[in-house]
Amino acid sequence: MCGNLKKENFSKFNSNLFSNEKNVEAYKSKLSPKENMETIKEKCENFIKNFDQPEEKNLLFTGNTGLGKTFLSNCIANEFLLQGKTVLYQTAPVMFDELIDAKFHKENSNFDLPTNILTADLLIIDDLGTERANDLYLTELFTIINTRLLNQNNKITKTIISTNLRPDEIEKIYTSRIASRIAGHYRILRFFGDDLRFHKKA
Repeated sequence: MCGNLKKENFSKFNSNLFSNEKNVEAYKSKLSPKENMETIKEKCENFIKNFDQPEEKNLLFTGNTGLGKTFLSNCIANEFLLQGKTVLYQTAPVMFDELIDAKFHKENSNFDLPTNILTADLLIIDDLGTERANDLYLTELFTIINTRLLNQNNKITKTIISTNLRPDEIEKIYTSRIASRIAGHYRILRFFGDDLRFHKKA
């Protein structure tokens, strides 16, 4: 992710990459993909501006691959690093594997992953839903979400979750307990349109 920080920031945001055509039936929205991305960008900027306000919600990016979710996550991470905040960014499969390994193997390390996951100013979990879900991972995910929501470390922490799953699919896979925390404390931003990777190749 660090290698993309200079390349992926808000100065490189280009809504013209997205279609301006509206298709309510296909997108389940009155907005065009371009209008939707401009709206999402505005909400991301408000998230950065209001980060230290307790009432500012966390973010859930949901939508198919190739629609800019990881790009915007990198943009936000870059902004907070420039502000001197601590940012921990990891894909869900790697995060859960390393978290479980750190807890059970207790290897000596200067980096305490379990503690940093709970205390980083901003935690970004990318690609939720691509890990092999099991009861242990579900327990860890609930602990992460709940601890950070409750500010149990006496500091404001925020989380961004990026996933290809729809909210109803999240409930089926991760239980209603986790889904309810997300529904109540996360601003759900839905990405739609054509895969930009194909657009760039055209």
